[in-house]
Amino acid sequence: MKAVLITMGLALLAGAALAQEDLVIDQTKLYVSDPAACQALEKQGLNAWTDMDFLSLTFTGGIQSMEFHCNFYDIKSRPNTPLLFAEAVCELPGELYADTIAIAPNDATSIRLVSSADSTLALLGGIEPDPESPYPAGTTIYHRCDNLSEIPLD
Repeated sequence: MKAVLITMGLALLAGAALAQEDLVIDQTKLYVSDPAACQALEKQGLNAWTDMDFLSLTFTGGIQSMEFHCNFYDIKSRPNTPLLFAEAVCELPGELYADTIAIAPNDATSIRLVSSADSTLALLGGIEPDPESPYPAGTTIYHRCDNLSEIPLD
């Protein structure tokens, strides 16, 4: 009986792991930290950044906002897992720092990004965690923009 219960438990764990692996990160799409930014970018193009405060992420361009960007220099993956590891150099006005970033599927249309630099700042008290977020400080959820045709550059 004990062996049957252990076997069933292992089967359930394997099933949960396989379900997570079904989620794939589409590295060809644009992701944004505010889901409303997808529609704003479609309508306003680059002017969307002047009306909204959000981050955008592409796997070729890294993370961008009005006064902040992180360039990805190496993105690593492993077989049989949807997780990604990125090495980045980030800039704010007057600041330059290296960062390592873990990226995982959050659900079918979003990804979860964890910055080691932001996590460290949070541990040191330099960043306040968002009280409404279920994730620890240093974590950002990015939503995939599936509706973009082309970003107007006017």
